[in-house]
Amino acid sequence: MPIDPKFQKNRKKVGKEADITIWGPVDPPEILGIRGTYVAVDWDICTGCGICLEVCPQQLYEWVETSNHPVSEKKAFPTREPDCVQCYKCETKCPAQAIRIEFMPTDYQGSTGWLFSLVAILSLLQPIVGIIYGVWFGPFLGIQPLLYVGWVILPVGLFFLFSIVIYFKRDGKPGEGKGLMDTTVLVDSGTYAIVRHPMALGGILLMIASILISQHWLVAIVGVIVSALSYRTQVKLEKGLLVKFGDDYKRYMEKVPRMNLLLGIIRLLKRKLLSNR
Repeated sequence: MPIDPKFQKNRKKVGKEADITIWGPVDPPEILGIRGTYVAVDWDICTGCGICLEVCPQQLYEWVETSNHPVSEKKAFPTREPDCVQCYKCETKCPAQAIRIEFMPTDYQGSTGWLFSLVAILSLLQPIVGIIYGVWFGPFLGIQPLLYVGWVILPVGLFFLFSIVIYFKRDGKPGEGKGLMDTTVLVDSGTYAIVRHPMALGGILLMIASILISQHWLVAIVGVIVSALSYRTQVKLEKGLLVKFGDDYKRYMEKVPRMNLLLGIIRLLKRKLLSNR
């Protein structure tokens, strides 16, 4: 039997080893459980073949001795789990189907993990609070043209934010039982032909819309700070995408801007004009 794809729901955390979560049950030497959350290895079925160590571009795995285990006396341990770039090479190559890769939030561990969570929460709350304030109390500064611009930007932001549902599901080819973010193919169509990170851009546009609709100084301060942190997160995310997709992503970076909407539209129109000649 392969690793349980729903082990995070079906099993309980029973401890940690080298800061890597252990999912029970554990009763050594016969029952060893699963090591890892986003890079999970079922030690009860791992045969110790070493393919995962060979194919991983990030060198996440190390050998750990498991004496007297009935399947093998050494197991692959995801020591550097936070460095995973979700290329799925280890999961797809494992003959025992003992590995499960899940989409991992940036900086889910370490000193900046709390910052990522805070940015994610504020990027949702800021637009909601700002828009509700603008609708309920009216714009703080009373500048009507800015209010109208905000309402125009709002649907554009929503479209870019939720475009992932269309293009990742259609073109990203996530594996069976995987989420939308678990893409195995580089997506460069639709909004991804305009900017490389349309979901992040959509979130920033929503925050801009919220600022213009509310025109409140507190909404503006939070929006600017969270937008800057969101942009920084995408820059870091691209380091992993370069490893995952290699030269294809390098060519994509040359063709499509990170989040410059105007430049992305101009480049897309140029490509379409050239292709029609």
